Amino acid sequence: MNDRRSARLVYLVAWVIVFLLGQGASAGPEVRAIWITRWDFHTEDDVRRAVRWSAALGLNRVFFQVRGRADAYYRSNYEPWGEEIGGEDPGFDPLAVAIEEAQKSGIELHAWINVMPGWKGTTDPISPRHVLHRNPDWFLVDRMGRRHLKSDADYTILNPCLPEVRRYLINILRDIVSRYPVQGVQFDYIRFIGRDPQRKVDFPYDPHTLALFRKYSGASPTTAPQEWNKWRGLAIDTLAYRLSEAARKARPGVRVSVAAIPDYKRAQEGLFQDVLKWQENGWIDEIYPMTYQKDPEIFRSVTSQWIRSGAAGKVIPGLGVHLHESAEETARQIGIARGLGAVGYCLFAYSNFFPSPSHESRANAASEVLRKQLRDKVRDLNGIPPVAKQPSRAVSANVPRS
Repeated sequence: MNDRRSARLVYLVAWVIVFLLGQGASAGPEVRAIWITRWDFHTEDDVRRAVRWSAALGLNRVFFQVRGRADAYYRSNYEPWGEEIGGEDPGFDPLAVAIEEAQKSGIELHAWINVMPGWKGTTDPISPRHVLHRNPDWFLVDRMGRRHLKSDADYTILNPCLPEVRRYLINILRDIVSRYPVQGVQFDYIRFIGRDPQRKVDFPYDPHTLALFRKYSGASPTTAPQEWNKWRGLAIDTLAYRLSEAARKARPGVRVSVAAIPDYKRAQEGLFQDVLKWQENGWIDEIYPMTYQKDPEIFRSVTSQWIRSGAAGKVIPGLGVHLHESAEETARQIGIARGLGAVGYCLFAYSNFFPSPSHESRANAASEVLRKQLRDKVRDLNGIPPVAKQPSRAVSANVPRS
């Protein structure tokens, strides 16, 4: 080989190395994730099966729900056991068991946390330890002076404008991440609830919050509406930053993500959830937009916009498998995500693939067939050979919808 050809070869190799180094944000393996909800397990065996069966689909990441409505699915130092698991110590630690099984199965385990919800339902929490009993003044008050403690339609949330609420939530997060070797944490419901200021449906108007705003701005929400919105947005921003800071200090290297409202403008302006800013500032690592759609072209459009807007290699679309009527719909959306250059996908949710105690796990023949088709299709897309026998036992849906 002459000197000129050798020089060209050296140059080409050097260029390839530089190119590959520049792809560091997206050069890792495809993220293949799934959400396991708090309704998907009652027993230790349920937890082990959920993690093990998820790994058998060729997935490499599980988001395991540990907080739903100011309750716990782990041995918490701050909140009572979730009523979906009986409202008392079940005799095992679901999060610890999930982590142990994930390590055996070679799959990442991320703690999935509903951040702002304080309750859902029309009856009081059973446990006197619950924040609704201990600190009802932490819940939102509307413009008519009504405190929103209970609702069957949606979650009622804690008031993020109160420093004591933010400290409480940070302590919960720190308790989880410092005691459990999770590889990541995902913040869900880190936002305000829906508002309609034109109809005087707006929050929070309790005296304490209004006094804090007056101290900040010298004004009232009526006289300074733009500052009012800015200040409420700063409360959510502060919470996102402090939660992330606490997680990273408690466990260096932990990955921080957010399950995001798919309509970014609505989330930013109406719910004060500005995930693109949080990611740009380095407060969070990954965004999981909940791009739950039946229409593949709408899914394509929304997902494409998120991939273009977020940090390279740090946006993973969520697929609403619960909306799909066939395995082909799910497969098509995985294909769309891959075609758009997404670094992965996340499936909502476990009960659409496997029988579980969840109210979403239908115990009928058609649902059994669809679940098997979905399992086979996802395994195939992930390059996993078919297995001789798939789990098909139906589990009765005996968990209250809350």
